[in-house]
Amino acid sequence: MASAFWTLEDGRGFARRWAGMAYMLELITNELKEINGAQTFYEYLERFVYREEIGDEYNGYGGFIRKEENIMFNFDLRSFSPDNRAYFWQAAQHALTKLRIEDDNKKEGIELLLTTLLDMHKRIKKGEDPMLLNDMRVIEPEPIEKLGPGW
Repeated sequence: MASAFWTLEDGRGFARRWAGMAYMLELITNELKEINGAQTFYEYLERFVYREEIGDEYNGYGGFIRKEENIMFNFDLRSFSPDNRAYFWQAAQHALTKLRIEDDNKKEGIELLLTTLLDMHKRIKKGEDPMLLNDMRVIEPEPIEKLGPGW
């Protein structure tokens, strides 16, 4: 079962099956459209959203193929600008709130994923040891590259 990996602000990892991560990223990205000031980040992140209706195909190892381009779901949030990280977390919270309002039993799995992701973020803000809730066995070093708009 291929997974996608997201590294959060303190280097801890969030990793799940690619399908769950793809859907979660779609929900978060959709919410970015509604956040004032997040338009350029939305446009950047939209490229990473799996869209079966336009011919995207799962690549078998945590990403998808779109028009011969291999696109992976893995990213390090620290490579995004501070403003874009704030938009990301705001959009994740909005996505979770919408799921809870919908109260659809079929979406319990994705609700759990978003709840866990946001719990990790809350623990980061409190300064908790990242190894207490980490889907990887290591703390990832700070990335060198800066991705997306806003830098």
